Amino acid sequence: MARVLFIVRMDAERRSAVARAAAAGAFEPVILEDLPPEERDDVWSTADVVVSMGFPREFPADFRQKAGAVRMIQSLVAGVDHFPFDRFPPSAIVCSNAGAYSVSVAEHAMALLLAAAKDIVLRTDEIRRGIFDQGVTNKALAGSTVVILGLGGIGSEIARRCKAFEMRVVGIARTENARGVADEIGTMDDLPRHLSGADAVVLALPLTRATAGIVDRGFLGRMKDDAILVNIARGKLIVEDDLFDHLKAHPKFRAALDTWWTYPDTKQGRPFHRPFQDLPNIIMTPHVAPMVPGQRARAMEAALANVLRFLHGEKPYNVVDPADYAKPGATLRGRGEVD
Repeated sequence: MARVLFIVRMDAERRSAVARAAAAGAFEPVILEDLPPEERDDVWSTADVVVSMGFPREFPADFRQKAGAVRMIQSLVAGVDHFPFDRFPPSAIVCSNAGAYSVSVAEHAMALLLAAAKDIVLRTDEIRRGIFDQGVTNKALAGSTVVILGLGGIGSEIARRCKAFEMRVVGIARTENARGVADEIGTMDDLPRHLSGADAVVLALPLTRATAGIVDRGFLGRMKDDAILVNIARGKLIVEDDLFDHLKAHPKFRAALDTWWTYPDTKQGRPFHRPFQDLPNIIMTPHVAPMVPGQRARAMEAALANVLRFLHGEKPYNVVDPADYAKPGATLRGRGEVD
């Protein structure tokens, strides 16, 4: 029987999902944190599949030598830019958990978009300070154009919600498979002409060699002076200095971010290097888009469904190519995910 090794922190939600999936007898679950420290080194060599968050700290430096029999490394999270690919056995496939967080992250993207369009944070702060100005205006979503970069699971869910708000949706995707969720589909080559007409841009791309720093001074300069930029993908899709300078120079422009360039080691600190806290035209949340009740169980269920496909001899979903990532083994975005 195949052995599936879980090297993530296992709370009650995750344990219940594992127990349900293992009940059919397709695999033997082994939970690393349940083993005495002196027994943990031995389990690497007997694992067929490893389920991980992908943090380098989860994998020993000699994982390639210890875990030579591992055939599949399954992520619990959608993004894999932080995986230490250089430690993995060359024959092992790596699968992301794309799609497992689509609804919760799409909802958060809409919350950020609405908060930015309606200046919710600024108006709240004014009322707290005793200002009740009914002469201000805000942006309408209905009839506006949103450009969504990335039409995978999350991007498609965002597109559907934008359509419900009667927005015109332009999707930027690698293929036309997402046709139907957007009014128009384009590629990266089409992006410059779409940016100039966008009232809002939402980033739903993975962080890869090709997309790191895609939102730079030139990208921002093509957008409208009063446009909105929403990022629920990865912080380093955006050049930090360029966004700060653009926000400072264009007070009507809005940025609404849930992902960052750096991550504090504790609950204290700020996830950036420039003083974004001094700018009134930015909305910030601490990478909590997927943090809704039941999400941890759903993510584990989705990951194990993919593991079972693999163990049953079917082609697994979301196989990633390590060559797509700029520095295999390096953490491109800081800590980011909550485990």
